[in-house]
Amino acid sequence: MSRYRLSHGRRAGNRNQLPGSAPSIHDHAAHQQTQHFRSAAAGSPLTVQNATFVPPHFPFQPLPPPNGKSPFRFDLSELLHPEEVQKIEHTGKLVFHSVGDTGDERGKEMDFVAGMMTTDYDESLDGQVPAFFYHLGDVVYFAGDIDKYGECFYETYAEYPALIVAIPGNHDCQPDDPQDGPVDPDKTPLDGFVQNFMSKDPTQLGSLKTASSRTQMNLPNVYWTFTTPFATIIGLFSNVSETEAALHQDQIDWFKGELKAASADKALIVTIHHPPFSGDTEHSGSTVAEQVLRHSFSETGVYPHLVLSGHVHNYQRFTMTEHVDGKNVAVTCLVAGNGGYSNLGKLQKVEGAYPQAPLQLTETLRLEQYDQDNFGFVRFEVTKDQIIGTYFSAPYAEALTPQTQQMDKFAIDLAQRTVTTTA
Repeated sequence: MSRYRLSHGRRAGNRNQLPGSAPSIHDHAAHQQTQHFRSAAAGSPLTVQNATFVPPHFPFQPLPPPNGKSPFRFDLSELLHPEEVQKIEHTGKLVFHSVGDTGDERGKEMDFVAGMMTTDYDESLDGQVPAFFYHLGDVVYFAGDIDKYGECFYETYAEYPALIVAIPGNHDCQPDDPQDGPVDPDKTPLDGFVQNFMSKDPTQLGSLKTASSRTQMNLPNVYWTFTTPFATIIGLFSNVSETEAALHQDQIDWFKGELKAASADKALIVTIHHPPFSGDTEHSGSTVAEQVLRHSFSETGVYPHLVLSGHVHNYQRFTMTEHVDGKNVAVTCLVAGNGGYSNLGKLQKVEGAYPQAPLQLTETLRLEQYDQDNFGFVRFEVTKDQIIGTYFSAPYAEALTPQTQQMDKFAIDLAQRTVTTTA
């Protein structure tokens, strides 16, 4: 696949956005609206959501002006050659990589994972080459600084052939922390993400200080919808908190509109940096993320096949089952945040030992698989009938070739709304 991307992109004028004008899901009225939903995690032997609300380290960060017109859609044809899109349509399969939480300058784990993905790309057969890498947020630690993008993004992916799209994570919009050093008075929320992923000129090289030939990306907004021949991917932005997602009502209303607008004939994937469920000991899952997602699904009657998240620095796969119109609907909720943050996150112990997967947590929630010891990424193959997800990982070893192994594989039947662990 060529490294070329179309240079025209979206050139529509910005729509003024007033992020403070709409209430947050944390507000009392919004909380009352969603509290009748009993969490799928209630009663679980593994605590997969915060038991109590933890105040955020930083206040809700205002969103930058969009880079395109509402409803902020970006089509695969704006990323690839028309011939490449036609080839995907002809072969009947869309392939892409995904993981989050990569850009930690303290170590080389991010380069390690980039190397694994590059090898997977290079070894892919014709017709099965990843079309893009969908980043799940926290592109650059710890405050998304513009001057860190060269080392922590462009240099890391200098040899990775596919183009990269993203949603921001909490660290991509974090203000400078005075406890970590001098504060930049000119820094604005998400300025690094905006410069590199919401550029006005997608032909602009992202870094002049590295050997990378990667150009900037012209995504339409910090929350946006990616339309492709076989999947619709709706990306949410869950703001700055280390513990809880925070989404204002304007984004929630947009999300519901995009759920209803999504093609019923394609796979539907939702991405949000803060996961609705996680059994780790540091972050846990976000109750707000689950409430926003489940309320939106219930109100629209549209349930995705897959929810992708980062934030927690390991791999976890859950199946959430919803009873809809007399039928059980399985929604795979995947945490893939072990893309390079130096310290991996451990799961809680159950009766003195790490849980054995698969583990039924409640009547409607099941932990299918996890990996808390290795760095890795997920490869997705999407057809008109199914999503195949394959998780690869390897023990970190500096300066050595990763010994990559398949650690999990699953198949989502799009029509039957079932998920199966495969060999």
